[in-house]
Amino acid sequence: DDGNVPANTIDGDLTTRWSAEGDGVWIRYDLGSAQTVGSVSIAWHKGDTRRDTFDVQLSGDGSSWTTVLAGKTSSGTTLQPQNYDFADGSARYVRVVGHGNTSNDWTSITETVVNGADGGGGGGECDYPADVLDLRNWYIGLPIGEEEKPLNVEQPELATYSIDPWFRAAPDCTAVQFRAAVNGVTTSGSNYPRSELREMSGSSKASWSSTSGTHTMVIDQAITAVPQGRPNIVAGQIHDAENDVSVFRLEGSKLYITDGNNKHKLVTDNYVLGTRFQAKFVVSDGQIKAYYNGVLQATLSKSFSGGYFKAGAYTQANCGNASPCSNSNYGEVKIYNLAVTHDDEAADQTQAAVRYGWGTPEPISDEFDYTGPVDPVKWAVPTGDVGGTAGCWEGHAGNGRRCAKNSTVADGMLTMRGEANGDSGWLRQKRDAQYGRWEIRSRSRNIGTSGGLYHALHLIWPTAGNRLENGEYDWVEYSDPDAQCLTAFLHYPKSPTDRKERRDLCPVDMTQWHNFAFEWTSEALVGYVDGVEWFRLSGGAGSDRGDIQAMPSGHLNIQLDNFTGDGGLRPAVFEVDWVRVYK
Repeated sequence: DDGNVPANTIDGDLTTRWSAEGDGVWIRYDLGSAQTVGSVSIAWHKGDTRRDTFDVQLSGDGSSWTTVLAGKTSSGTTLQPQNYDFADGSARYVRVVGHGNTSNDWTSITETVVNGADGGGGGGECDYPADVLDLRNWYIGLPIGEEEKPLNVEQPELATYSIDPWFRAAPDCTAVQFRAAVNGVTTSGSNYPRSELREMSGSSKASWSSTSGTHTMVIDQAITAVPQGRPNIVAGQIHDAENDVSVFRLEGSKLYITDGNNKHKLVTDNYVLGTRFQAKFVVSDGQIKAYYNGVLQATLSKSFSGGYFKAGAYTQANCGNASPCSNSNYGEVKIYNLAVTHDDEAADQTQAAVRYGWGTPEPISDEFDYTGPVDPVKWAVPTGDVGGTAGCWEGHAGNGRRCAKNSTVADGMLTMRGEANGDSGWLRQKRDAQYGRWEIRSRSRNIGTSGGLYHALHLIWPTAGNRLENGEYDWVEYSDPDAQCLTAFLHYPKSPTDRKERRDLCPVDMTQWHNFAFEWTSEALVGYVDGVEWFRLSGGAGSDRGDIQAMPSGHLNIQLDNFTGDGGLRPAVFEVDWVRVYK
């Protein structure tokens, strides 16, 4: 673990977690004696924004394991526990094996419950393919119907649709079977039949650009049959407004990644029908990256619009080139899991930068997509040795210590920790300037039950260090995240008496993720929460102060301040998903 320990998954608290990095990391639960186990319920960290892939295994002795769920994928839509059913089995030990998520290779679980016997026969009931795969943003094109008008089934009908043998749930409820025979109906634009899903965006057809956002499809699948006479089949593709751009195509035993219709990369020349594999496409910045079982195979430079994903069985054979011409000659694919994500920030109006068109983040920005100490190119940390610990300074007003050790990056975010003994975190961004725009996605929580409260802050501190002369902009400050209130203190420059403006916003649940933005220009100081303006200040010069926006130069600080002393603090964490800086 990374300090978020296994016991956090059985403490009844969805705000704590166990986290570990890498493909194949695991957490094991000991039931004390052999029990009949029927399912597990798991709640995932950031489970409403990303999908986790995992296995569930059972064991009687802790050394010999039986996999009862393989390559299962979480929904990506909720922070609440999700139930995963399997055939009832006897076990003393239950193990969850993580294979990362759609954002990174961390596995992070907030709560786990091991459930007893439920009569499950091996995956639960599945009358329809939609009981096995999340098909909310898909429609199915089938090899049946009128000539050049194959049947398409869209939502909401797709939720309760199945047709044997072309599109149905496998008997064990672990996969969906897609089958297309060589004599099947084809579309007017194709010579080959298909049983294939086409990506949707709600009730509209999905259509995205390779140069905007990041678009990912992961298919956990097995090709189980190819047509006689021409043993070729496509099992996953990217399409633009006109044609297929890149596909996974099997020709006999050779599996290729294509560039258009051309064979681009031979993935394997010894594919055995029925072998389960993971195909993955990632499209961003005008490039397609194709992965096979998690290993990058090809990078294609492609700029296109009207993009969408397809998955299923698309035979490359018909009655003109394959025999026999009958329903018994077909291609078939089984899909165990299918996940598509789109990180299209152009659509995220909860970001002030997006809503108001601030442009591209500056290089000093940090997505925290690494592990370990903060990036020394972007951040300064305490460098003293107060208390005999390297990298520690005195804390705020001499209270406790600010230490480099208390700010670390893991699982795609920065975690700043405040300890009971008064040690806390402090960071200074290595950018000094007059004016700028900052947006930070953050949250905090108390992890202790009593003691003095830490203050979480995002602020602009004057380069010269003299706030009475140059001002100070504390645009996010609060002491108790459970109080659900946000405060800003904007200090005037040239103010010996420390004149300032205070603004409060309630209720705001500070234990949840929010986007906090601050705009400092020659005209005004403006604050935003989730893309909505909540304060705007300008001018105000008088005999004891200058204009409020007239700081000569400043830089961003992130702090968890100790206002109490050298002990008796309530432990807390301040978590930052990303920091973005704009001109």
